[in-house]
Amino acid sequence: MVETTNGSGWNAAYQDRVPDDPSIEATTDLNGEKARFSAEVAALATAVLGGDLTRRMKADYADPDLSRSAAILNELITSIGDNLADFNDAMAALAHGDLHRGMRDKHRGAFGQLQKNFNLALATVRTVLGEQGSGRFTEKATKFRRMLAGVRSKGAAFEIRVSDEESRPIPSPPHDLWLKLADALDGFSA
Repeated sequence: MVETTNGSGWNAAYQDRVPDDPSIEATTDLNGEKARFSAEVAALATAVLGGDLTRRMKADYADPDLSRSAAILNELITSIGDNLADFNDAMAALAHGDLHRGMRDKHRGAFGQLQKNFNLALATVRTVLGEQGSGRFTEKATKFRRMLAGVRSKGAAFEIRVSDEESRPIPSPPHDLWLKLADALDGFSA
């Protein structure tokens, strides 16, 4: 006799035997764990795609393969978050005028290439500007940061976005902000 299943569970002939066969219950539990694992992977992927790198999967599965897979995915997200945090810290330092703080030499693979290129670009900028130019860059960056903080604190909000050919032109900040930027950079040369 061939027994089949339908979308709602085991057929009636097979259900009569479920209590006598514990492996069927274990299979049902494993299917439930696989479904929960799949749902957690989907939720994790959605969070990561949305920029949330704080979400983690539970690794409390009875199946050791599912627990190990969940732990590996959590390590992967942690590693990506750590690498991005290091890059973000280096970019923030550059935005504040610090031309000496690069990325730490701990990255591998694609992040290692990003770290190498960022540090090389930073060294190139330092070399082109020289010591005097680096000091002036830091000074001007600090002045510009203070100016932006003053504009933001007055409630004026603007957004600089990258446009593509199909989008509308990028709205520019108020004209006086551009004048202040020009004043802040006045006399700055390499």
